[in-house]
Amino acid sequence: MKDNDKYLLIEPGLLWDGEAGEASKGLAALIKNGRFEAVGRPADLESIAPYAEILKNDSWLMLPAFTDAHDHGRGITPSSMMVPDQALEVWLQDLNKLAAIPHYTACLFDAVRMAACGVGTVLHSHNPNSFTGMKDELAAAARGYRAGGLRSILCPLFIDQNKKIYYGRDEFIAGLPEPLKTSFGGSIRDCIMPLPEYFDLIEATAEELKDDIASGWTELQLHPNGGQWCSDESLMAMKDYAMKRGMHIHLHLLETKYQAEYARRTWGKSFIKHYSDIGFLGPWVSFGHAVWLDEEDLLLIKESGAVLVNNASSNLRLRSGSFDLRRVQELDITAGIGMDGCTIDDDQDFMRELRVCWLNNRYSGVDAGIDPRFVLKMATSKGAKISAKKLSPGVIRAGENADFVCVDMEKVAWPYADPDCDPLALLVQRAARGCADLCFVNGEKSWGTEPEWQKSIASAGADIRKCLLDLRAADNGRRDNAEILERVRAYYRESLR
Repeated sequence: MKDNDKYLLIEPGLLWDGEAGEASKGLAALIKNGRFEAVGRPADLESIAPYAEILKNDSWLMLPAFTDAHDHGRGITPSSMMVPDQALEVWLQDLNKLAAIPHYTACLFDAVRMAACGVGTVLHSHNPNSFTGMKDELAAAARGYRAGGLRSILCPLFIDQNKKIYYGRDEFIAGLPEPLKTSFGGSIRDCIMPLPEYFDLIEATAEELKDDIASGWTELQLHPNGGQWCSDESLMAMKDYAMKRGMHIHLHLLETKYQAEYARRTWGKSFIKHYSDIGFLGPWVSFGHAVWLDEEDLLLIKESGAVLVNNASSNLRLRSGSFDLRRVQELDITAGIGMDGCTIDDDQDFMRELRVCWLNNRYSGVDAGIDPRFVLKMATSKGAKISAKKLSPGVIRAGENADFVCVDMEKVAWPYADPDCDPLALLVQRAARGCADLCFVNGEKSWGTEPEWQKSIASAGADIRKCLLDLRAADNGRRDNAEILERVRAYYRESLR
């Protein structure tokens, strides 16, 4: 043992490694310098490292830290800024009401709340306050997440077509009355930057964050914002760029039936079939939402190794539909869970999101059940595969990064649960923020039950509140969007008739 080696021994009542069918009794995990050194009987591990710090609690269920596989680092949800939940295509037109919260402040508030419910890594789909300032914003987001104890996968967006309206946009604009026609049409800028400039942004951001990237706290991915918003030429150029650098690509896809209609009108087939035809589909790409997939699409996803992400609360709130979780489970597709900054209670509680994911299945009846273990794998071993660099492994295994959460099952079971209840099923059924006693990322404590950890959420919340009060004093956010919202709603309604 070297003088600077740091050993930590976790002795829970139950341990689930992220892949097994059951949680195991009588196992402990030894951590050395931020990595799992061994998993085995406590007495054996104590003999390996007799000077290890020991954390022990018989009521703990220890499991891998969760991966939030699709989020936006909003800090405060749009519903708090006069943007009510409604269909995505309408909701997007209302986002000009939002205040431009600094990304460090927003991401830190998200991070401390996520750490408190066991999240170790977040994929951050970046919504810029300024397109010209994205490099600095991304660096601030990474710092905010790390200050809150989280690893981050940063995805700076790229768009080059179809802003505002997916299809038939010229006809839509032509039907608007003045001055709405001029103001709406004049606000459209399809290409936010040329693709070479986007690649320059990626490289400049990588240089800015090289230390965090090298130490495994941060990863960069390419992010064509959505299928309908990014041309095939740009997608394939991104794929070539990513393949040469070992990067992944993440995009929103098939969130709504109108996006599925865009593909049908454009190619006479689905996005997934088209992407398979042009060679874009593969294990290097992940798709957020992925609601409107048919059987052939799912089989192509399975064959290709692409990753799906279920944003269950968001899909409910934005009237998008329900992810086909039962078929994804049957095919054992690699899939994760993302909160999208739109959790069911506006609280960024990932453990509650497990439950929404589990229950928001499009099927009903006797064959509609989902194994809660599959949902837990989506949150851990499966969802972790969204990272190209294996930031957080999603498993508890010797040699892997020590990212884990210890959930107090007495809190989960309170006031009563039979002792023979399946602890993994009970966690999915009942757990919420407040049940996690410990969260560690890279062997470093990111959450605990001590008062200073509880105060971290209040402090970050106070900072974002003060920031918003100042921003709203300068601009109260009031916008009269009623007419354009109704016209967009009517347009999409008529487009499917």
